Amino acid sequence: MTFRASAYSSKFLVLLSTMIMSLFSIQSNAAEVHRYKMDVWSDNWFSAYLNGEFLVEDSVSIRTERSFNAETVEFEAGESFLLGFVLKDFIENDTGLEYIGSRRQQMGDGGFIMQVTNLDTNEVVAVSNEGMHCTVIHKAPLNSDCVDESNPVAGQGACQFTKQPEPMDWQSAQFDDSAWSHATEHSKYSVSPKGGYNQIKWNSQAKFIWGEDLEKDNTLLCRLTVGVPSGHVSSHSHSEVHTHTETHSQTGVGTSNKLSSAFRHFTNVKTSEEGNYLSIESNGLPSHNMMTGITNWQQQVPTPQNYKGSNSWKVPLKPELADEPLMTKDHFHRGAIAIAVNGVPIFNAYNNRGEYSADIGELDQWGGHSGRGDDYHYHLAPEHLEAVVGKGNPIAYVLDGFPLYAQTDKELDEYLGRFNEEGTYQYHAVDYPPYLVAGIRGVVAVDSFDNAPEDQIEPQPRSKPVRTGDYRPLKGAEITGFTQLSDSAFSLEYSLKGKTYYVNYSWDEEGNYQFTYVDTDGSEKVETYTLNSQASHKINTNKPTSSIEKREKKGSGRKYCGDGLCDATENSNMCPVDC
Repeated sequence: MTFRASAYSSKFLVLLSTMIMSLFSIQSNAAEVHRYKMDVWSDNWFSAYLNGEFLVEDSVSIRTERSFNAETVEFEAGESFLLGFVLKDFIENDTGLEYIGSRRQQMGDGGFIMQVTNLDTNEVVAVSNEGMHCTVIHKAPLNSDCVDESNPVAGQGACQFTKQPEPMDWQSAQFDDSAWSHATEHSKYSVSPKGGYNQIKWNSQAKFIWGEDLEKDNTLLCRLTVGVPSGHVSSHSHSEVHTHTETHSQTGVGTSNKLSSAFRHFTNVKTSEEGNYLSIESNGLPSHNMMTGITNWQQQVPTPQNYKGSNSWKVPLKPELADEPLMTKDHFHRGAIAIAVNGVPIFNAYNNRGEYSADIGELDQWGGHSGRGDDYHYHLAPEHLEAVVGKGNPIAYVLDGFPLYAQTDKELDEYLGRFNEEGTYQYHAVDYPPYLVAGIRGVVAVDSFDNAPEDQIEPQPRSKPVRTGDYRPLKGAEITGFTQLSDSAFSLEYSLKGKTYYVNYSWDEEGNYQFTYVDTDGSEKVETYTLNSQASHKINTNKPTSSIEKREKKGSGRKYCGDGLCDATENSNMCPVDC
């Protein structure tokens, strides 16, 4: 009996031990700790909190201008945890401006993107998106006119601002953020991420977020709860990794708000109402790459343009249908006929020689190239912008005030447009000649019908060429690469007769430009220019003279309409823009 009792006791103890171990295992799994990695890119600065405790902050001080960098931090946490972020854009003071007192005085713009990866499973468990809750605690300037102040002072004139302290314990799990707004998602084109962003392999569902206004919202607090168990109701923001499709309501025409909303995706574009027009300011350079693929090149390169103030683009707020629309085959072979929502002008599909630029190798993969003023512009509808603004929204506005959309399967009239369901007119791109805007359906002013087909719509800004040489087509050349070296420097690569050449150029905020022409043998020729001044040429005599230099010496110095000079070859009828 004793032996049998002992055997039963042993079995019972083993069973009891197993049950206890299982219970502890379940409790352990419930509070299982995982290793995580968080990748962050911010313009300009951030700090992060984990479950109310400080986790990490940007390694570059917020007092550093142009601080674009990425950070990666590893941490341990359970299945669910709370992240809090302080996000700041660089400003010099409460005006909300940067580069105060210089020619570059402006509002900066922010942007933030983040992803969290479970290192134990290598799965992305959280991303930045509109599911985050955010509140803006510093906003400035409240009036964009502050940028134009010669001596901006915070709290005075147009430079008003709002500023609130951080709420008590906002980083803690007990804080109720239900009154905060959802974060606003912004496109990569709008934020234009720099330094460090490309060092991280981003999950496709990680989105750039900020407040509604990338420029005026300067300091934000954001919260994100990760891994909330199914069925749990929380007042906190909750991030899920899911497919997100951005949609926008259709914009129409007729008011400043409706028009300006089409341009809001691009921070390099500013809009304001001026009388009967919407004024559109930009530097004329897109966020996308340029020039690559051109096989019919006239040696022009893209440079920033001063499309600002009185030299800005103008679109009528209340467009009117013309009794006799002007066909683009017979008119407007000079100047722009539309302005894209990214601030880049759109020219007629015909060039000034009456040829389709798209059919003779003059355009890059985006449908654009640089003109004689080293001004980048499109000759095709920029349909790629629809991916930014949302399907069914305008990608441009024609200078008569009517919007231009991407292609449609609906029937179009002879002008390549139609009346929509609201009864207003809109143009559409097509994939056959004449590609876009066969006729200007709205009322426009024309500089001089005597110049037709090289007349142009007025008003429109003038591009200002920096270089003064007579740059002619370089027969047989193909542009094979175009690289942005910095915010103010590019390198264009082209091939000619099996050899590779480069045009490297840069500029500073004072308007000083340097062009370095690199020959296939490594020889260089350097030209320096100051905007609105005569060029200064510097040649490296330690190396052989380049073939590029030899070609330029053969130039005739011929002037052209649009160069800002009214010489003996021009008159007010031939070139009213100069004379």
